[in-house]
Amino acid sequence: MITASQRTNDNMDELVSHRGEMSLLDQVVDSGETWLKARSTLTEDNLFVNEGWMPSWIGIEYMAQSIAAYAGTRAKDENQPVKIGFLVGARKYEAEQPAFPVGSILTIVVNEVVMGENGLGVFDCELTCEQPDGQSFAVTTRLNVFQPDDFRDVFGA
Repeated sequence: MITASQRTNDNMDELVSHRGEMSLLDQVVDSGETWLKARSTLTEDNLFVNEGWMPSWIGIEYMAQSIAAYAGTRAKDENQPVKIGFLVGARKYEAEQPAFPVGSILTIVVNEVVMGENGLGVFDCELTCEQPDGQSFAVTTRLNVFQPDDFRDVFGA
């Protein structure tokens, strides 16, 4: 098993298939057998920022990419290729504030609830926003995801 200190040195491009402006995570902070903690600093050049703020509902993408990073770490630990996955749905998405201000540090923790042999999984997710003024608030949800053995099977390619 890869240690947490080794994990933080992973290149996000190796763990998550998103590139360019759609790659939202800065780093994996720590991970375990059924969980992962990631972090990102919200900057003005973020694709979703408008007039210094990003709507808190965008947090769902940070959570989904954290699940992708979790799946990527598991694949690397097992010497398997990193596969593409899909966000299927969310339950009870609750945000304590309507937006994240630029300069905030976003910490995302995803915990596997169940992962089926068929590639369907459920994760409890929490995003903590530490604002530049030192105040913090949380966003929580449960995400349903799907990671097929071969994504071409999904699209008939």
